[in-house]
Order: sequence, then C-alpha cells, then structure tokens
Amino acid sequence: MQQCQIALIVGTRPEAIKMAPLMLAARGHSALTLSLIATGQQDALFDAAIAAFGIAPDHHLGAAAGASLDHLRAALSDWLSTNRPNLILVQGDTNTALAGAQAAAALNIPIGHVEAGLRTHNPERPFPEENNRVAIGQLATLHFAPAQRAADNLVREGVRGEIHITGNTGIDALLHIAAALPKPAPSKTVLVTCHRRENFGAPLHRICAALKTLATDHMLKMTLPLHPNPNVRDVIVRELGGVANIALTAPLSYPDMITAIRTAPFVISDSGGLQEECATLGIPLLLMREETERQELVESGNVVLVGSDADHIVREALRLRGDPASHALMSRPCFAYGKGDAAAKIITVIAQYATRQ
Repeated sequence: MQQCQIALIVGTRPEAIKMAPLMLAARGHSALTLSLIATGQQDALFDAAIAAFGIAPDHHLGAAAGASLDHLRAALSDWLSTNRPNLILVQGDTNTALAGAQAAAALNIPIGHVEAGLRTHNPERPFPEENNRVAIGQLATLHFAPAQRAADNLVREGVRGEIHITGNTGIDALLHIAAALPKPAPSKTVLVTCHRRENFGAPLHRICAALKTLATDHMLKMTLPLHPNPNVRDVIVRELGGVANIALTAPLSYPDMITAIRTAPFVISDSGGLQEECATLGIPLLLMREETERQELVESGNVVLVGSDADHIVREALRLRGDPASHALMSRPCFAYGKGDAAAKIITVIAQYATRQ
C-alpha cells in the first residue's frame, strides 16, 4: 500500500500537547507517516511541551513568536507547496491552525481538524479563536469533534466532509503524562492561570483585585504561573508582585502543571484546555470567562463561570473553600471528552480515509 504522508501543523503549547498523542498513536501504523511541522508561533513554550512526550518537530519553519496570520500562512504555503503531503492536521483555534488550513485549501490538500466544532456562538468570546474555528470548519475534509454538541454545531453550519465524534486528544495527553507521575499529596494552595485576550485591560485589573482580596483579607494561598505575554505578565507583576500568599512563578512544564492541578483544592483560570483537564481529574474550576465553548462541563457541575467580576470571583472561591458539600459536587470526575482513546480513533479514521483515497 502506498504511504499516506500526513503533516501535523502546530505552533503553540496547547497544540503541541494535543497533537502529541496522535504522533504516539500512529507509531506502528505501516500505511501512515506523520510529520510534525512547527511554525514557531510560541517557540519556547512549544518546544518544552512537546519534549515532555519524547517528541521533537520534524521541520521547524522558524516564524517569529507572535507572527501574523499572513506571515504564518505564507511560511506554511511555501512548505506545503514543496512537500505536498496527502493530508494535513490542524488543531483547535489558533492562528497557526487557521493559517495551515487556508494554505492547504489553496493547494487543494485535504484538511483534518482536531477538536472541531467547539463554539460559544459569540465571535468576540474568545476572539479571534471563535472565528478561527468557524473558518477552519468551512475548509476541513475530516472533522474530529470532541463530543456530540460539537458535532451538532458542525451539522448546523452545513460543513462539508466527514464528521467523527472521537473525544479530545487533550484528555489522551493528560492521562498519558499523569500515569507516569507520582500521586501527589493534596495541598491548600489554589492554582491560578490567566492569559485570554478578552481579559486584557480592565477585566485583568478586576481579576487582580479579586485575587488580592482573597490573599490579603481571606488568607487564601495561590500559585500563579506567569504567561509570557506582556499584556498579562506586566500587569500581574505590577499589581500582585510581593502580595503575601500569592506566589508568582515562571511558566510550568506540562507535567508540573498537571501536578499543580492535582494537588490544588480548586483552580481559578480563563483557560480552555484547563476546563477539560480539571473536570477529568475531578478538580473544581472557577472559569474567568463570560462564556465557554465547553458547556458540557458547566452542565456537569465541574465548572462555574465567574467572568472577571471581582465580587463573583471572591464569593465563589470562598464558597468552595468553606462549603465541603459544594466542593464535593464539583469534584466528581467528568469524562465528557473521552477517556484517553481519542487519538487512536482519529488515526483509525485517517487510515480508512487513506485507503479510500
């Protein structure tokens, strides 16, 4: 059988984590050859994340960190024109994912979209990620939806191509790394992360005020790994640096992040992937967003939306600390996006698709 050459287009830390299980699952598949193509969108964070899986990029395009969509698309177009894979895979909603899909579509190269169909139905939240996902959906040939709701979104949008409900490879990655880590002892230190674009400016100041109140007035201990984006890092350092009970740290490696989640009594974050990771591990999450594309986890009770309202953040954090019954209800593991077999399902679909082609 002729080899099916598949290019995985990745650029950010979350993409690295969520694409790594596909590289692992494809090993031993004689008909499929997967190559990992790194754009450089988040160079240092990407390299550290992918290394946790014992994987390195096959090709590095060398785009500057934070490169524009046009620059990423041009670099990917050059590479795809020269190498002509049979299929590309993009993941999620980043500029790298959209640029890869657009470049491949212009060259008539089929596109597989991992984590397809997640929607808030609000183009401003998150921006530009919601728009990126919708645009990729209109270009993809194979849609790998993490759950039924995502598949239904794609059907309503009238996308072409095949829709497959596979679960999310982010859960594969989480369980793969967690299985190799020692079980940590519980801690009273809450994990906090913040980086979303919609929280830049006034929302971030409100978030910092809430965290300061929790730390100083209520003695809540927190660890906050700093995102390298200066729009976030500089504000947090200025407003929370030196505040008792708040430890500002360098970005955590993926294994260390998993350990921090597992030990925390609860997590406060605006992250997308952390919603799934916390729910799978049974760790309550207060989500600092007004809307989520992972509504299943709000409905399951694992995630509570608190937005950037300082009073709401403080109130819900104190409720979780002081009400064991509420904490217990949010601590039941939820597997809305699979139990770690998404990558194997995706590779099976791709192998069948390659045979048909």
